[in-house]
Amino acid sequence: MDWDIEELACYSMGKTEAETEEIINNGTVDDLLFDKYGIDFDTYRAIIKDLLPFTHVVTSALLGTKYHAFVNGDCCIVRLEVVETVQI
Repeated sequence: MDWDIEELACYSMGKTEAETEEIINNGTVDDLLFDKYGIDFDTYRAIIKDLLPFTHVVTSALLGTKYHAFVNGDCCIVRLEVVETVQI
């Protein structure tokens, strides 16, 4: 399940942590996305995955791994490991 993307959806709609937990547990994220943006969860997921490479890079304190991430406070909500490329 894409709970991390569901969590991001809730926070992007101004929901609190408690509201977010309830919404995810009730399975109503799709309804909220449609009401607010006129899109379903699959469309939202695709947009988030397309936008991830454009987010700032954060470094994991534990392992030093670099990620593109949507962040809330000190926590990464949705992340994608940075792939280093070599230019020739």
